[in-house]
Amino acid sequence: MMKNKDNKDNKAFIGRMFSTDQFNEFSPSILGVRSFMGIVAVSCCLFLGTACGISNADSVQPPSRVALITPAGTGELAEAIRLGAEAAAKENGAELMTVEAFPSEAPTYAPANPDSMIHPAKELQEFSGQDISTYSSREQAQIRAVTQALEQGASALLVDPLSEKTLSDIIQKAQTANATGISVPVIVLNDEFPVKGITSVISMDNVEAGRQAGEAMAELLEGRGSVALLGPDPVNPGLTHREQGVLEALEQYPEIQVEPKSVCFTRDVCWQAAKQLLDQQQVDGFIALQEPASLGAADELHRRKLEHQVKIVGFGSEQQQLEQLQEGVFQHLIVQNGFSAGYLGLNQAVARLNDQQVQARVTLETKLVSTDNMFWMDNQKLLFPFVQ
Repeated sequence: MMKNKDNKDNKAFIGRMFSTDQFNEFSPSILGVRSFMGIVAVSCCLFLGTACGISNADSVQPPSRVALITPAGTGELAEAIRLGAEAAAKENGAELMTVEAFPSEAPTYAPANPDSMIHPAKELQEFSGQDISTYSSREQAQIRAVTQALEQGASALLVDPLSEKTLSDIIQKAQTANATGISVPVIVLNDEFPVKGITSVISMDNVEAGRQAGEAMAELLEGRGSVALLGPDPVNPGLTHREQGVLEALEQYPEIQVEPKSVCFTRDVCWQAAKQLLDQQQVDGFIALQEPASLGAADELHRRKLEHQVKIVGFGSEQQQLEQLQEGVFQHLIVQNGFSAGYLGLNQAVARLNDQQVQARVTLETKLVSTDNMFWMDNQKLLFPFVQ
């Protein structure tokens, strides 16, 4: 009996300890603690979120600022390159600053950001830090443009260099003259100069392009005749390779005689070279390795009224060349894709700035364009990329 009583007392005590009334009295305090802890947790999350937001805002980097530097007076090709670079800049969220190197005056900038401050040009000697009096006025202007672009904060350079020594100077500046002290990548367009420090080269296969020109001329002459080559700088690697391709193609035709190349740099000088050749001997065809050479040869043939008798195969896609192609003054033009040069060049620059893989060389497509195919849709895009 005593055991049963003890058990009842114990149950009563336990019942009092965990009675509904007592639990109801205790519950508000538990809920209060839980509510307080919830508020603390939410506040911490809000604080951390705000802090993270501030951290992310601080870590946002300004867009890459890429300077495109082209020789003055390069016409439609330079315009196509600029359009390609602009398209790639928009896709990559980069800022493109175009700089055309004008001799005897300050470079002209067209920054994507209209609020960008453009400092007045300084003396070339101050920019260069070395004596470059032996450089041509165009070379000096290009070096001036590069130096000023670096001072404007360019984080990468797209350059169509005028010469090997100009490119060497540009590379040196890019490695030492950036305001941040960081080496600036240099992407070279349309040339193959053997200079150390180049990030990437965007250019046509000049040997193959030369072969295309040689084969086209051999077909025009039906495998026999006299061919003269006109072109500039015999030490320019790209043009040397172009000439090499022409000779390799024409070697396959024993009845075609190739005259020694006449070196000429401007339209007028190439006109004089063509005149001298035609005065001295019969020439059945000209292969012009650059735009001024083709236009100069066309001027002399027009003067002699031989424009439809002596054949011209040239390189380039300038407006006047295209007009003369349509008129039959030129039989063929070897055309490169300038739009792709600018587009791929800027992509390579952005990849390098983002520590991504960069191609040491990107080969551009070339096409042999004639009166028969210049209005094909694909060739229209190649010849007139600026026409929407």
